[in-house]
Parts: sequence; structure tokens; C-alpha cells
Amino acid sequence: MGVLLLARRVFFSYHFQRDVWRANQVRNSWVTHPDREAAGFFDAADQEEVKRNSKTAIRNWIDRQLQNTSVTAILIGEETAEREFVQYEVEKSIERGNALLGIRIHSLKDKEGNRGSRGENPLDHYYINTGSSEVALSSIFPTYRWRGDNGKQNMSEWVEEAVESTSEIPAAKRDTLEHKPDKKGLGEQLVEGGMAVGGIMLLGKAAQELGKAIRRNQFR
Repeated sequence: MGVLLLARRVFFSYHFQRDVWRANQVRNSWVTHPDREAAGFFDAADQEEVKRNSKTAIRNWIDRQLQNTSVTAILIGEETAEREFVQYEVEKSIERGNALLGIRIHSLKDKEGNRGSRGENPLDHYYINTGSSEVALSSIFPTYRWRGDNGKQNMSEWVEEAVESTSEIPAAKRDTLEHKPDKKGLGEQLVEGGMAVGGIMLLGKAAQELGKAIRRNQFR
């Protein structure tokens, strides 16, 4: 008997003006399978409507797009962390219990063939209060590089990993989320840079599993 995989509807959060071409490469790769859907992308009519309307209307559009999604993938480019509506999408995702997944896309080419520079991770600047300490979202949810970590092959696994990580935030703690743009978490080191323990450098999955164990203790 094969393993039954749940259908996933993923909301994609990104900087539209700068990264839409890059974001579409990720979206197009995701929806090539029948059990996968994408939300959070503007069609031509949406673009015109949003241009004409207020910030409240844009937030309402985001709220509608988030409905029936279980994962919010933040496509991180050069300026993503600074975008007002990306921040709103992170906050609403935590409020409704979505899993979060960071994917770095700056190394993908835009419409003119240009690559971007590495920007800050928005999840580094959001903190949940565990009662005994503050934990950055980037220390709870994974962040990967689309090119360097082979997103075309591995994104399904990343999505399921993000879903599993939601259990590390008790529902009662979701409303403690705070945005602290001047403070930076250490979460990405667990995936990209590894972490040193007792003079031994742990990389990749080993660092990530240790980080999960540490976080579980923080929420007790």
C-alpha cells in the first residue's frame, strides 16, 4: 500500500514588483502535480483592482487568498523583509495557524536575466514568547535556498517539514507574536550554516534536529 499524501494549498508571499518573475518559477514548479494548489498570486484583474484600492482592500484580498491554505511559503528576495504586506501575511498566517516556510529565491534570474542579492529573512524578525524566552520564527520554521537546496526536487518535503514544525507553537502562544525588525534571530544557522556544539560543527539535518529539541524545551 502506498503512502497517502495530503493535498496542499500553499500561499506564496513575496515582493511583487521585484520578485514576481522569480516567484512564478517556484509556483510553476509546485503546481505541476494534481494534488498541489497555489494561492497569493495576482492575475491581471487582481493587479488592476489592487492598484486602485486602499491598504484595507489589499489586506482583505490577502485574507481571502489565505483561506483554505495550510502553508505560507515566503519567497525571500533582496527586499522581502521590508515589505509591509509580506509582514501582514506572516502575521495573519501565524494567527490562523498556517505553517511557514522560507525559500530564498534571490539567485534566480528575473525577466531581464538579472540575479538579486541575498536579503534578510523576514522570519528572523518575528518572535513568539514562550513564557520563559522569546523564540524567532526562523528558529521554528525551516528556510532553504531554491537553487542551492534543489527546490524543484525537494519542495514537497520542505512543505511537510514546515507543517510538522507548527506543533512547536502552542495555539495559546500565537497571539504573543511580535515584529522586531532591529533584532535578528539565529534560525537559519540550523539549516544553512550549521551550529557548533562542544567543538563539533553540526550541519544540515543534524543541526536542525538539535535545534528542534532545544525549541521543544523552550515551550515547556
